[in-house]
Amino acid sequence: MSPAFRLLVATLLACAAAPTFAMTQCPVESVKPGWFVALGYGVLALAACLGFAAPVFTWRRTRDVRPSKRALWLLGACVVMLGVWLAGLMIWLGAFVLPC
Repeated sequence: MSPAFRLLVATLLACAAAPTFAMTQCPVESVKPGWFVALGYGVLALAACLGFAAPVFTWRRTRDVRPSKRALWLLGACVVMLGVWLAGLMIWLGAFVLPC
């Protein structure tokens, strides 16, 4: 057997066992306090509001700019909006929903 084939087989076996190993690491889930759940949803809402504010702020700040430049600024603001939303979602999932 070639070393590349052995590496491929080892990788596939590790990937097959990874979900089982990942689930054995978590302790039994306890009931989270209400303030913790509220804080999690607050983080999610803050990310949504900040993300939505980026295009609105850009729309207002670029009123006197040429239309082509304004469109580029708005496109960039939409990319920032999606990035903030994704970051907020990842923080919410990582810290509040799936902390294990």
